[in-house]
Amino acid sequence: MRGDERKLVPNINHWSALPQRWIHVRLPGIRESAKRATYEIFPANELPDIPIALDDDCDWLTRYGVLHSTGLNRHERDLDPAFVEELALEANIQLPKSFRRFMVSEELQQRVRSATGCYLDPGQRVVKTGGTLQGHLIHFLSDSQSCVHWYIHVMPDAGAAVLNSPHLYGYRIENPEWLDDPSCGLDQIELAGLEFSCCAISFSEFLYRFWIENEIWFSLVPKESRKPLNELELSYVEHYTSRRAGE
Repeated sequence: MRGDERKLVPNINHWSALPQRWIHVRLPGIRESAKRATYEIFPANELPDIPIALDDDCDWLTRYGVLHSTGLNRHERDLDPAFVEELALEANIQLPKSFRRFMVSEELQQRVRSATGCYLDPGQRVVKTGGTLQGHLIHFLSDSQSCVHWYIHVMPDAGAAVLNSPHLYGYRIENPEWLDDPSCGLDQIELAGLEFSCCAISFSEFLYRFWIENEIWFSLVPKESRKPLNELELSYVEHYTSRRAGE
């Protein structure tokens, strides 16, 4: 289901020591928690299955995604998302193919929109990770109000997962006193001791869920964009409706 990303490290979750959580928008009337906030936390093992094959060239997104004038190709910072290639080259790391493909393609980015104004941002540097989760951390996505930041974490064996944190890593910090978490300015960190959680053990999985949940939100909430859910969206929604029916 996740293409070549799983051939390297089949069905292994190196990041099991981290909280396994999906942090994203609530889907009104479908998936909600008691806490009302911009983002809500959901156990990763309670997410719907992905019913389509997720190829590493992101052809699935070209097939199912629609071009939007407000897609993730509209960057809020001067850093081009494709800068991740240069960062990876400098750090001598192998990026997941699907991640690299998405970050260099404005056409693919234009097919993904965000209900909360998230934007692509490759940061300025790669952060090394030590301890039990040795590897490299690259920032790639931020919430418009810096509530959540998303990272690709690449292990030495080329296995990679998407992690999130409330803190911003991957920037050259001139004054660490500006930060709530002083470790953000370090060249090397240990993920297990910080506020990181694992939201997907492949970039393709993360991208699919981020894409379809935002599409569902736009179909349900803003009056100007409301429309009937399509087959894929209904499949995602029915996972939650069937769970409620069985309770």
